[in-house]
Amino acid sequence: MFTSIKATALVLLTLLLVGCGFQLRGGENLAPELRQLALVGDDKSQFYRLVAARLQRAGAELVSPGSGAPILSITGVGLSNTVASVNSQVAALEYASRFGTRFTLDMPDESRQVFNVTFNRSFLDKSAQALASSREQKQLHEQMEREAAEQIVRQLNRLSF
Repeated sequence: MFTSIKATALVLLTLLLVGCGFQLRGGENLAPELRQLALVGDDKSQFYRLVAARLQRAGAELVSPGSGAPILSITGVGLSNTVASVNSQVAALEYASRFGTRFTLDMPDESRQVFNVTFNRSFLDKSAQALASSREQKQLHEQMEREAAEQIVRQLNRLSF
Protein backbone atom coordinates (compact mmCIF):
# COMPACT_ATOMS: atom_id res chain seq x y z
CA MET A 1 0.00 0.00 0.00
CA PHE A 2 2.85 2.38 0.84
CA THR A 3 4.42 1.82 -2.61
CA SER A 4 1.11 2.58 -4.36
CA ILE A 5 0.92 5.89 -2.48
CA LYS A 6 4.48 6.71 -3.57
CA ALA A 7 3.66 5.81 -7.17
CA THR A 8 0.51 7.92 -7.13
CA ALA A 9 2.38 10.88 -5.64
CA LEU A 10 5.10 10.54 -8.29
CA VAL A 11 2.55 10.46 -11.11
CA LEU A 12 0.74 13.51 -9.70
CA LEU A 13 4.02 15.43 -9.31
CA THR A 14 5.02 14.56 -12.87
CA LEU A 15 1.64 15.71 -14.22
CA LEU A 16 1.94 18.94 -12.25
CA LEU A 17 5.39 19.69 -13.68
CA VAL A 18 4.33 18.89 -17.24
CA GLY A 19 1.15 20.92 -16.84
CA CYS A 20 2.97 24.07 -15.74
CA GLY A 21 5.30 23.98 -18.77
CA PHE A 22 8.43 22.78 -17.01
CA GLN A 23 11.15 21.54 -19.37
CA LEU A 24 14.54 20.14 -18.57
CA ARG A 25 17.44 22.38 -19.50
CA GLY A 26 18.75 21.56 -22.94
CA GLY A 27 15.44 20.01 -23.91
CA GLU A 28 14.51 22.76 -26.37
CA ASN A 29 12.39 21.94 -29.35
CA LEU A 30 12.60 24.03 -32.48
CA ALA A 31 9.57 25.51 -34.19
CA PRO A 32 8.05 23.25 -36.87
CA GLU A 33 9.28 25.67 -39.57
CA LEU A 34 12.86 24.99 -38.46
CA ARG A 35 12.66 21.18 -38.37
CA GLN A 36 14.57 21.12 -41.66
CA LEU A 37 17.40 23.61 -41.69
CA ALA A 38 20.39 24.28 -43.93
CA LEU A 39 23.50 25.26 -41.98
CA VAL A 40 26.08 27.37 -43.81
CA GLY A 41 29.50 28.26 -42.45
CA ASP A 42 33.04 26.96 -42.05
CA ASP A 43 32.20 23.27 -41.76
CA LYS A 44 35.77 22.44 -40.73
CA SER A 45 35.65 24.54 -37.57
CA GLN A 46 34.91 23.21 -34.12
CA PHE A 47 32.27 25.90 -33.59
CA TYR A 48 30.35 24.86 -36.72
CA ARG A 49 30.33 21.24 -35.52
CA LEU A 50 29.10 22.34 -32.07
CA VAL A 51 26.22 24.32 -33.60
CA ALA A 52 25.32 21.43 -35.94
CA ALA A 53 25.28 18.94 -33.06
CA ARG A 54 23.24 21.28 -30.87
CA LEU A 55 20.69 21.84 -33.64
CA GLN A 56 20.33 18.12 -34.24
CA ARG A 57 19.88 17.53 -30.52
CA ALA A 58 17.09 20.14 -30.58
CA GLY A 59 15.33 18.18 -33.32
CA ALA A 60 16.53 19.84 -36.53
CA GLU A 61 17.33 17.82 -39.62
CA LEU A 62 20.28 19.43 -41.42
CA VAL A 63 19.79 19.53 -45.19
CA SER A 64 21.70 21.01 -48.13
CA PRO A 65 21.24 24.76 -48.80
CA GLY A 66 19.47 24.30 -52.15
CA SER A 67 16.56 22.28 -50.75
CA GLY A 68 14.22 25.22 -50.03
CA ALA A 69 14.64 24.89 -46.26
CA PRO A 70 15.46 27.89 -44.05
CA ILE A 71 19.16 28.76 -44.15
CA LEU A 72 21.13 29.47 -40.99
CA SER A 73 24.44 31.18 -41.86
CA ILE A 74 27.19 31.49 -39.28
CA THR A 75 29.67 34.27 -40.06
CA GLY A 76 32.09 36.52 -38.29
CA VAL A 77 33.32 34.07 -35.67
CA GLY A 78 36.09 35.76 -33.75
CA LEU A 79 38.10 35.70 -30.57
CA SER A 80 40.13 38.59 -29.20
CA ASN A 81 42.17 39.14 -26.07
CA THR A 82 42.91 42.57 -24.65
CA VAL A 83 44.85 43.63 -21.58
CA ALA A 84 42.47 44.38 -18.71
CA SER A 85 44.96 45.31 -15.97
CA VAL A 86 48.70 45.82 -15.51
CA ASN A 87 51.11 45.78 -12.56
CA SER A 88 53.55 48.49 -11.47
CA GLN A 89 56.15 47.26 -14.01
CA VAL A 90 53.53 47.66 -16.78
CA ALA A 91 53.30 43.90 -17.31
CA ALA A 92 49.88 42.44 -18.09
CA LEU A 93 48.18 40.84 -15.10
CA GLU A 94 44.70 40.17 -16.45
CA TYR A 95 43.25 39.77 -19.92
CA ALA A 96 39.71 40.20 -21.16
CA SER A 97 38.73 37.62 -23.75
CA ARG A 98 35.85 38.31 -26.14
CA PHE A 99 34.18 35.70 -28.34
CA GLY A 100 31.58 36.77 -30.83
CA THR A 101 29.72 35.60 -33.88
CA ARG A 102 26.96 36.75 -36.14
CA PHE A 103 24.36 34.47 -37.62
CA THR A 104 21.52 35.06 -40.02
CA LEU A 105 18.33 33.17 -40.65
CA ASP A 106 16.84 33.27 -44.14
CA MET A 107 13.29 31.92 -44.23
CA PRO A 108 11.45 31.44 -47.51
CA ASP A 109 9.07 34.37 -48.08
CA GLU A 110 10.41 36.20 -44.99
CA SER A 111 12.98 38.93 -44.50
CA ARG A 112 16.47 38.02 -43.29
CA GLN A 113 16.91 38.05 -39.54
CA VAL A 114 20.35 38.93 -38.14
CA PHE A 115 21.53 37.97 -34.65
CA ASN A 116 24.73 38.54 -32.68
CA VAL A 117 26.17 36.42 -29.89
CA THR A 118 28.98 37.82 -27.75
CA PHE A 119 30.65 36.53 -24.59
CA ASN A 120 33.25 38.29 -22.44
CA ARG A 121 35.43 36.50 -19.93
CA SER A 122 38.57 37.48 -18.05
CA PHE A 123 41.58 35.44 -17.03
CA LEU A 124 44.81 36.05 -15.14
CA ASP A 125 48.18 36.00 -16.85
CA LYS A 126 50.41 33.55 -15.02
CA SER A 127 53.71 34.14 -16.79
CA ALA A 128 55.52 31.90 -14.30
CA GLN A 129 53.13 29.10 -15.28
CA ALA A 130 52.93 29.61 -19.05
CA LEU A 131 51.66 26.10 -19.83
CA ALA A 132 48.86 26.32 -17.25
CA SER A 133 47.92 29.78 -18.52
CA SER A 134 47.68 28.60 -22.15
CA ARG A 135 45.55 25.63 -21.09
CA GLU A 136 43.25 27.96 -19.16
CA GLN A 137 42.89 30.18 -22.24
CA LYS A 138 42.09 27.17 -24.43
CA GLN A 139 39.47 25.88 -21.97
CA LEU A 140 37.95 29.34 -21.72
CA HIS A 141 37.71 29.58 -25.51
CA GLU A 142 36.08 26.12 -25.75
CA GLN A 143 33.60 27.06 -23.02
CA MET A 144 32.64 30.26 -24.83
CA GLU A 145 32.13 28.31 -28.08
CA ARG A 146 29.82 25.83 -26.31
CA GLU A 147 27.84 28.65 -24.70
CA ALA A 148 27.54 30.48 -28.04
CA ALA A 149 26.26 27.32 -29.77
CA GLU A 150 23.64 26.90 -27.05
CA GLN A 151 22.72 30.60 -27.28
CA ILE A 152 22.12 30.25 -31.04
CA VAL A 153 19.63 27.42 -30.47
CA ARG A 154 17.94 29.34 -27.63
CA GLN A 155 17.51 32.38 -29.87
CA LEU A 156 16.05 30.20 -32.63
CA ASN A 157 13.62 28.73 -30.08
CA ARG A 158 12.29 32.20 -29.26
CA LEU A 159 11.30 32.91 -32.86
CA SER A 160 7.69 32.67 -33.89
CA PHE A 161 6.47 32.48 -37.46
